[in-house]
Amino acid sequence: LGILGGAALGVAGAVMQGVTRNPLASPGLTGVIASAALAVVSLRTLSSPGAMWLPLMALGGGLLGGALTFAIAGRRRLQPERVVLAGIAVTSLATALTTGLLLVSGAEAAELYYWLAGSLMGRGWLQLQMVLPWLLLPLGALLVMQRPFHVLQLDDDLALAMGLAVGRWRLTFLLLALLLAAALVAFTGPIVFIGLVAPHIARRLTGDQIQHWLPLSALFGGLLLLAADILARQLAFPQELPVGMLTALIGAPWLIYLLNSRASTRSA
Repeated sequence: LGILGGAALGVAGAVMQGVTRNPLASPGLTGVIASAALAVVSLRTLSSPGAMWLPLMALGGGLLGGALTFAIAGRRRLQPERVVLAGIAVTSLATALTTGLLLVSGAEAAELYYWLAGSLMGRGWLQLQMVLPWLLLPLGALLVMQRPFHVLQLDDDLALAMGLAVGRWRLTFLLLALLLAAALVAFTGPIVFIGLVAPHIARRLTGDQIQHWLPLSALFGGLLLLAADILARQLAFPQELPVGMLTALIGAPWLIYLLNSRASTRSA
């Protein structure tokens, strides 16, 4: 589950960065993951849902969170910094609402608190079988539809001249990326920054060879989450740390580096 989940987050991040042409876009920084987590906590707190409903609820929450972020950031000429700030605002709102729900959740609060830190502990073949269709179908679709994804990297006018329905394809890719991130949240809790770091590592290796970006983002996403899970199991043995905590420790400095790099580039 760690390898497949990391691959899903890596591809979701690459898709969001590609179709928005925003190097800072990722499920964790656009409010998607926090909103999906809020939806799952709401469902688990207010009712006793079957596991099959969790991905659907997470997808609905993720869609609302992502839409709100981009609405706040502004639909035209999306600036990466504005998207990040809007994402932080949406994430803060979703986190506050989640905390409020936990305060009234009673005996289940402790389990939900650990789940909200992002964890693969106790996730075995049963959870993998349940989440597999939600991850494999959008992953397969994205890897098959790479040609329109490549064209979307170009200027919109040029893409339209090549016969691509830009708005329709951009929405399709964003929905598939949101499905990947939200489905994983339903079973592992929020795991952030894999969707930011993995695509950047892959892009540095691929350069102009854009056709390799999605597969390599999947590879590095899987490897990063696997490595974080191994560290989470070993650092506090026999206890297991939440893997989401380790990915945040890796990803936060990377985000600071990216922001500083953009500031240096503009001032040069």
